Amino acid sequence: MPTIDTKGWLFISILSALMAFTSLSTDIYLPAMPQMGRDLHGDAELTLTGFLIGFSFAQLFWGAISDKIGRKIPLLIGMILFVIGSIGCAISTSMYELLAWRVFQAFGACVGPMLSRAMIRDLYSRTEAAKMLSTLAIVMAIAPIAGPMLAGHLLLWFSWHSIFWLLVGIGTIMFFFVLVLPETHPLERRSTRSMVATYKNYWILLHNKGFMKYTLCVSCFYIAIYAFLTA
Repeated sequence: MPTIDTKGWLFISILSALMAFTSLSTDIYLPAMPQMGRDLHGDAELTLTGFLIGFSFAQLFWGAISDKIGRKIPLLIGMILFVIGSIGCAISTSMYELLAWRVFQAFGACVGPMLSRAMIRDLYSRTEAAKMLSTLAIVMAIAPIAGPMLAGHLLLWFSWHSIFWLLVGIGTIMFFFVLVLPETHPLERRSTRSMVATYKNYWILLHNKGFMKYTLCVSCFYIAIYAFLTA
């Protein structure tokens, strides 16, 4: 399988698309939430909460796994899980069923933004990585704007199910794009520590005041953003 130049525009474009998976998965179906609530007789806002719960727990798993086996395989598995989860959402017939599939979908969606950042850190120095991440963030900002607009047009002609079928198509396309990405985490740099040791490091971070100050600032920002989106 041929790979692409890590300095080229295609590489940057693929990573930008992977970075946008969170915004795309949470924002694209916002115009359909009232219709979803009526059709499935439940609180459609909970589908956003379910996605964020799955997303948060999945990061703890995929981050440790990617340090041990590389970035590419988890990305491919994540795309497959995202596609399966999106199909489940599209064919759901109850709100509880949709909630469960949203959590499942999030387990796949989280690998995109998480591991695209890791790949940048694998390839670039601190200064170069900061520049690259800024570039990706600019491109990623298109997703929360374009997603709801596209979904709004789909709802003029189709039901809310079509939005999740669109996500199925996007996930499938991204799977094939990930195939051409290079593996940025070589064998000699992979972690040989057990998963238990890795999770102990998480506990150490929780006791790091400097880390927690920045983490809580970012957390408060996202709490406000998603409260606004849900409302």
